[in-house]
Amino acid sequence: MKVVQETCIAGRSIDRTVKVASGNHRERRNPKSNITSEQVQKNNDRLAVKNLMRLINANFGGGDLHVVLTYEIAAGQKQAKKDRNTFIKSMRRAMKKQGKELKYIAVTEYEHTRIHHHIILSKVDAETIERIWKKGWVKLSVLDDSGNYAKLAAYLIKETQRTFRQDDCMHKRRYSASANLVRPVVTRRYVNESELFDDPQPIKGYYIDQEHCRRYEHPVTGLEHLEYIMVAIDKPRRFKRWPGERICTDREYFRVNYEEEQQSLWE
Repeated sequence: MKVVQETCIAGRSIDRTVKVASGNHRERRNPKSNITSEQVQKNNDRLAVKNLMRLINANFGGGDLHVVLTYEIAAGQKQAKKDRNTFIKSMRRAMKKQGKELKYIAVTEYEHTRIHHHIILSKVDAETIERIWKKGWVKLSVLDDSGNYAKLAAYLIKETQRTFRQDDCMHKRRYSASANLVRPVVTRRYVNESELFDDPQPIKGYYIDQEHCRRYEHPVTGLEHLEYIMVAIDKPRRFKRWPGERICTDREYFRVNYEEEQQSLWE
């Protein structure tokens, strides 16, 4: 049975997935039948959370901001999209004058409450944000220095899991991001099947976030999966040869482009 280990280094965090390679299974199990659209959607949402988590972990850290922009007077979708773009352009100019570079990830929520924007952005003073956003109120939250923002990613994906699929939604993506963000790379290699069934062990200098460690049967393929996140205790290690290089003749390494990871096989 071939087992694949996927590893992604993103800032202070390293997330791993260990799974049976497609087409290989201990019991020669047939592909799952009667897969529902709900199962497919949940799987896509799970992948979206993982990809967004990696993007946040790789580009933001303690002191950066999670900003919520709300409206005093309700706005429609078209106007909200225009307002968000205008805000980002104005923030970019303002931060450039301060000698800073704007990095951001933006999400807009249209349902449940009045339209509002969630924006994760690089560290800047609150006065600048409040001066530029003139449509309503600003709520600021400072990111902690854990380097693991899985919960924030899950929250933002939950905010958009219905609206972005609607035909009349102005935003056809779950989130948008600035072009200057680091795009994490996923590295894959074949490993011994004990990696799938034994308890995971952290790399030296890291701990495993038990809250996000789980074993499960993939809802679409029916194959076994193990997922976990390792977080740096102090400073993240700088790997000279791993991942991404062949360091053992009996292991096969191959790289996966981040943009390819964003596309679900089940969409």
